Amino acid sequence: MKCEEIEGLIIDYLEDKLEPDQAADIEKHIATCEKCLDDFKDIQEVLKLISAGEMKKPDDSMRINFYHMLHNEISKSREKGSEQQPVNHHWYLRRAYRIAAGILLLICSAFAGMIFSSQTFYSGRHKEMDQLRSEIAELRKTALFSMLKEQSSSYRIQAVSYAEELVTPDENVIGALVKTLNNDKNVNVRMAAAYALAKYPAVQSVRDSLVESLPGQSDPILQVTLINILVEMGEKSALKPIEKIITDKSTLNEVRSVAEKGAQLLEI
Repeated sequence: MKCEEIEGLIIDYLEDKLEPDQAADIEKHIATCEKCLDDFKDIQEVLKLISAGEMKKPDDSMRINFYHMLHNEISKSREKGSEQQPVNHHWYLRRAYRIAAGILLLICSAFAGMIFSSQTFYSGRHKEMDQLRSEIAELRKTALFSMLKEQSSSYRIQAVSYAEELVTPDENVIGALVKTLNNDKNVNVRMAAAYALAKYPAVQSVRDSLVESLPGQSDPILQVTLINILVEMGEKSALKPIEKIITDKSTLNEVRSVAEKGAQLLEI
């Protein structure tokens, strides 16, 4: 089974409505797929919260305090792991993200009370789960815009990571990522933005923005990263800026070597 098929069957599996062979396929898949296992646990938690009793509409203070809670949890996680985990190219801050994602899940579960009711959940569960996912996506986008304004580069990297969880980012999200890639003062944040944009090769505005960004990047690591991303996308319009990097006398030999190989691949 593919991940998309698993996602559509998780609720039926949790309700024991699948045939034994289908259930076995799901169990086999989530045993080896971390993404589907995380989705499985999230949906399982939501179902537990819903079945525990009637969900009440949260008061306004919950929404107001959400980002304060999120920032505090990320800060605590970073402080605990800072001595053991030096800053390097692994900029995902996985532990902090999981804590933040857990808070997102709980908040969205509470807001789901405005959508779900015990009488309608089981009859329209798939539609309502889509609504819940939409709520989560909107919270992630709001968190992204808010945290990109933070002074801390760790917060800005965390904000960029939220974009990778969006299936179809809108132009506002793409614009924020492009602005971060081109203007952020921290190279690790710019690198994170480049990888986040690389998740959407089918979006033409993303491809165009990456091509336009390449000539303005002076950091060798970022130059190599963007070249590799554009080559992997097969973006032939990147040939011109890549050739400029090749002919530029100030280009490092290592970068020039990557650029030459990339140009050869794009010319095929």
